[in-house]
Amino acid sequence: MRALPMAVSRGAVACATPAAAVPRRSMLLSSAAAGAVLQSDPIRLSTPKLKLRASAGAAQAAATSFSSNDEAFAWAKKDNMRLLHVVYGVGDIDRTIKFYTECLGMKLLRKRDIPEEKYTNAFLGYGPEETNFAIELTYTNAFLRTNYGVDSYDIGAGIGHFGIATDDVAKTVELIRAKGGKVTREPGPVKGGKTVIAFIEDPDGYKFEILERPGTPEPLGQVMLRVGDLDRAISFYEKACGMKLLRKRDNPEYKYTVVMMGYGPED
Repeated sequence: MRALPMAVSRGAVACATPAAAVPRRSMLLSSAAAGAVLQSDPIRLSTPKLKLRASAGAAQAAATSFSSNDEAFAWAKKDNMRLLHVVYGVGDIDRTIKFYTECLGMKLLRKRDIPEEKYTNAFLGYGPEETNFAIELTYTNAFLRTNYGVDSYDIGAGIGHFGIATDDVAKTVELIRAKGGKVTREPGPVKGGKTVIAFIEDPDGYKFEILERPGTPEPLGQVMLRVGDLDRAISFYEKACGMKLLRKRDNPEYKYTVVMMGYGPED
């Protein structure tokens, strides 16, 4: 009898169950060919820490022994999981909070300083953590186990961008520019499509795709990661996290493939 591990450390993904039905976010995976974007060794790709909401259902599953991997994978597909938050480091947490609240319209949900552990973190989003996806900003080089005094981070090739939906991309970009934000792609339709998008960077260089999607219940709707083996990544998120493959698109002209995964329709 082999138990499926569920309780994990800070640097891992935890499979869990929300207490009630809530919007559940999507994940965009991208695999680039010929090493144009990725480094040759996928193990070295730096990615944000992703966590899923913990609850009684997951705690019960953590103590459950499954008779086979297939039984464990079947449980993951049936459980009502959702993405809880994404964690990444910033060099000036107050500067980033100011940018996210003033330019992207997020709310500061909570902030705590842990002097004995020498780190500060803050949670931001568009609604309560109990029902909405959130961003957790961390001020410390926790991944390298160093302390206060870090003012910049290597983002890494594995992190792509975070998607923010808005009613009016042009107005949002205008506001971001007025606040001193960096616009790396002006508003306009995607190549071969009609969806209006733009790209901006936050004070630490993290990229945000601004998408025009009027009336969305959850603006923070996408985490884009680059992976070294697309099929392996799809298999992991399907089996371990119970996600569904929502769509897949090959772009041979630009030598990359993108896959959208999540717990429900993108809208």
